[in-house]
This record gives sequence, C-alpha cells and structure tokens, in this order.
Amino acid sequence: MIHNADLPDISRLASLLADPGRARMLLMLLDGGSYPASELARHAGLSAQAASNHLAKLLQGGALKVEQHGRHRYYLLANAAIAQALEALSAAAHGHDLERPRAASPVSPPLRLARTCYDHLAGRLGIAIADAMQAGNLLLLNEERQFEMTARGRDWFAATLNIVEPQGGRRPQARACLDWSERRPHLAGGYGAALCREFLARNWVERRLDSRALRVTPAGLAFLREQWNIRTEALIE
Repeated sequence: MIHNADLPDISRLASLLADPGRARMLLMLLDGGSYPASELARHAGLSAQAASNHLAKLLQGGALKVEQHGRHRYYLLANAAIAQALEALSAAAHGHDLERPRAASPVSPPLRLARTCYDHLAGRLGIAIADAMQAGNLLLLNEERQFEMTARGRDWFAATLNIVEPQGGRRPQARACLDWSERRPHLAGGYGAALCREFLARNWVERRLDSRALRVTPAGLAFLREQWNIRTEALIE
C-alpha cells in the first residue's frame, strides 16, 4: 500500500496553473528565456498589479525563479521539470491522444513548423530530427518510451558538433518529450538542449520576433539534408 506521505503534492503545482493569466505567463516562458514583469503582464493581458501578485505566487510555489540585473528583475521557469510538465499539459489540453486520428489544430503554422520547447527543438523540425536519429541508430526509444543515446549517437555528437556527454546534474542526457502539435516525441534532456544551442549558434535556425517559433535557415536545411537525408520541403514555409 502506498501511504499519502510517499506521494508528491501535485495539487500545489496544479493550483498555480488553475488561473488563465498565470498559465499564459508560464507558457510564454517555455521558450527558455527570461522576461520582466511588464512584458509578461502584456503577454497575459494583465494589469501590472495583477501580474505582480501572480508572479509572487509562482515564485512562492517554486514554478519560477527570478534573476536580478541592476535594478531590473527577470523571471524564468524554475527548472526543466517545470517545462516538461507544461509541455505535457499542453499536449493534454490540445487533446493529442496518440491513439486517435489527428484533428484539425488551431496551432499557428510557424509554431507547428519549428519552435523551442524550453531549451530544445520541437515542432516538425524536432520530430524530423528525432526520427532521423532513430533511423540512423543514434537514438533509441526504449520499452518505457524514453529516449536513450546510443554509443553511435554519442560519437556523432562528439565528432560533428563537439558535444561530449553534456552535464546537467540530475537531468537525463536524453529524454522523450511529447510534442503537443505533432503528438510524437522529440529529443529533450542534456543532448536535446545542446543540440538546440548549436542550431542557434551556427545560425541553422533563427528566432522569430515575440514568439517561440523558429525559422530554419538555408544553412540549416542543407545540414539536415547532408547529415540525415531529411526531406526538408515540410520545413519550409
């Protein structure tokens, strides 16, 4: 028998997400960035006072952390686990059941095409990469439906991107994150974050203004074709 004392208190996190304004601010932070209260308030359609009250609750509840830069305070998600919970809830909210036929989705085309999910790549781009890595035996989806990086995959990251065993504390090196627009797993974890950083640093993707959406550049399309023979037509607007 499982005792109540052994169960995590998910009700506290659930209560933080129950308010639409707080939820909108948290979803904005899924791009992995940090924002001042004024920008979060504008995005969520809240007054400055209401946003301040909500942010205080999110900080107290452990969903956010804050960084001080001079006189300014910038808010960001507390950790990758919070981002994972938000992405999973987004999938559930969109009714993305893997056993059901795909229904029409209200997701904007740029977000569906390519976006960041906290600190890793998502959308069609993220799925195409995860599929290609599995086909090339770089990545394995195990019986628990979690990703594992193979020895060949670790060698590929080291040789191609100079990424060697990314360190992230207790964070797994590879994790399957359910993509809420495509309803299939993309690569998260330490390797997923490192891959996203490289795509941005090498200008293979570009951030779109005021959005989590990304644009795959011609250089990025060429890399995807050369490395994994990915059909890039679906990644071009």
